[in-house]
Amino acid sequence: MRGMMPLSFSRSRPGRGALAAASLVLAAGAGGVLAQSIMPDAFFDGRPAFSRPEQPGRPASCEDVATQLPDSVPRDTRVDMAIAGPVSLIQTDGALWYVAVCPEPGVRVLCVTYGAADLKLGDRAVLRGGYNRQGPRHIMLDPCLAAPEKAGEPEDP
Repeated sequence: MRGMMPLSFSRSRPGRGALAAASLVLAAGAGGVLAQSIMPDAFFDGRPAFSRPEQPGRPASCEDVATQLPDSVPRDTRVDMAIAGPVSLIQTDGALWYVAVCPEPGVRVLCVTYGAADLKLGDRAVLRGGYNRQGPRHIMLDPCLAAPEKAGEPEDP
C-alpha cells in the first residue's frame, strides 16, 4: 500500500513517567546521565555502512545491506547506519516524517525524521541515523536524516 506506513515498523513513545525520569536525569547534571556502551572496533569490520553515533558511514546499497546487518546491538548502545536507495514510502503524521528506501522483498529501511527534504517516491535518497532492527527485513533509523543522494555518494567514505 503506497503512502501507508507498514505495520511491521513500530515506534515506541515514552510515557509521562519516562519523560519525568529523563527530566530528573538532565536536572541532575552530567554526573547523573547514564553512559552508553561503546561498540568494539571489531563490530565495524566488514560493515562500512555502520558507524559510531554522528560519524559518517559509507552508505550501503539496497542490494548489499543485508550482508552488513548485525544480529543485534545492545540496548544501551547507539550505532548509526547509512543507506542509499530509491524512496519507496513517504508519509507524515504532521510532526514526524517517515521515509523508507529499498523495495520488497529485500531489506526495507525506515527513517523517522523531522523533514523529507523535498524527496518524492522513486527519488534516490541517503538515510543516516540510529540503527534499530525491527525484524529480519525491517530496519528503523531513529533519529534519522533523509537527503537526496549526491552523485558518487555510496562510494565516498
